[in-house]
Amino acid sequence: MADFKWHPDEPPPSIEEHSKAKLTVLRAYLRAYFDRLNVNPSRDEFKLDLIDGFSGGGVFRDENDIMSGTPLIMLEETEGARDRLNRKRAKPLRLDCKYYFIDVEAAHTNHLRKVLDERGYRVDGEKIVIRNSRFEDAADDIIAEVRRRQPRAGRSIFLLDQTGFSLVELTLVARIFRELSAAEVILTFAADALINHLAATPAFITAVAPLQLTSAQIHGLIADKEGGGGRALVQRTLRDHIRTVTGAAYDTPFFIRPRISHRALWFLHLSTHPIARDVMIQRHWDISNTFEHYGHGDFRMLGWDSLKNSETPPLFNFRELDEQRMQKQLLNDMPQKLFSLTSEEPISVDAMRRELANQTAARFSDLDKVVLELFQEKEIDILRPDGKVRSRTLKRLSPLDRIALPATLMLPGFSRRR
Repeated sequence: MADFKWHPDEPPPSIEEHSKAKLTVLRAYLRAYFDRLNVNPSRDEFKLDLIDGFSGGGVFRDENDIMSGTPLIMLEETEGARDRLNRKRAKPLRLDCKYYFIDVEAAHTNHLRKVLDERGYRVDGEKIVIRNSRFEDAADDIIAEVRRRQPRAGRSIFLLDQTGFSLVELTLVARIFRELSAAEVILTFAADALINHLAATPAFITAVAPLQLTSAQIHGLIADKEGGGGRALVQRTLRDHIRTVTGAAYDTPFFIRPRISHRALWFLHLSTHPIARDVMIQRHWDISNTFEHYGHGDFRMLGWDSLKNSETPPLFNFRELDEQRMQKQLLNDMPQKLFSLTSEEPISVDAMRRELANQTAARFSDLDKVVLELFQEKEIDILRPDGKVRSRTLKRLSPLDRIALPATLMLPGFSRRR
């Protein structure tokens, strides 16, 4: 995995394909984020704090071109959103954004200052803050400032594009979520590097201390890796562990394999809100040829890479054929899922989405489509909030609608009409 270097007196480093993929996702997500949260035409102000904890020098060389890095993408997408969102508004929307660009290397922050100055951005400490330090050392001040600017929600996006897997303490991510209720974190995690170096040695236990992995957990991961579960089971355990320690209810993983190292990277979006997860998973489908996962996209999909051997599930590229296969498999699996979720009482559509979100590559619209098809086939009932059954011609679900087992149900997924 690349460890890029910038210096204000030297050309920027050349970008690699896996880094371009991450930049593509970040730009697409910020664009969708601004649009999704500003659909109300009566809103006159939108506050957002954007934090880049490993900012680098601001630009890359891409053959003969100069390509924007993460700090410039944050600034450019804010400007683009300001123009786009105000195009048809009678009442102008004011985007009040503040940016924090942090890097431990002084040469990197000096290069970034030079880049921003050349593009007319004023680094004044009020709207744009550049700090030469470790992210952990800057985090207290940043969290406090976000809370000062936004006492209620603390709407913010933290981009933590670390090298490796242990530069970001998971307890710090947990603190971000505790103190900033509307925060989101995008974290790079070198999954294969960690798995390849798994060892119950004092040195490794010390190295993974920021991940809150105990000696017992490390022994368990080693046993999983060497046992029947293999790397795929280790990956799933690590994913669950990250979500548990950070307190992120939802995670949306992008899997990237650099051509040089061939070691899997996770570009992991963590959030506490289901809408944020749905917006991010849509980026998988929008950028269908950029990322690869293994699986069918259904409830058995881990969302991560696994070894390419005879037991490896098929490649999932988020393309039309994958979508068709996913919908077919979801239709087979959903009855059992809904039977478990509704065996005691009906469950709302919103709760169903939240419950199943981390288990599949499906968007909420994909889940809704399958639920509606099962409803039309009388496998389930859809109840209005007042308890009455919806018409079988229903075309769109409401989050407040409730999913219930039909009175004639005999077995999970099998109604009497069969």
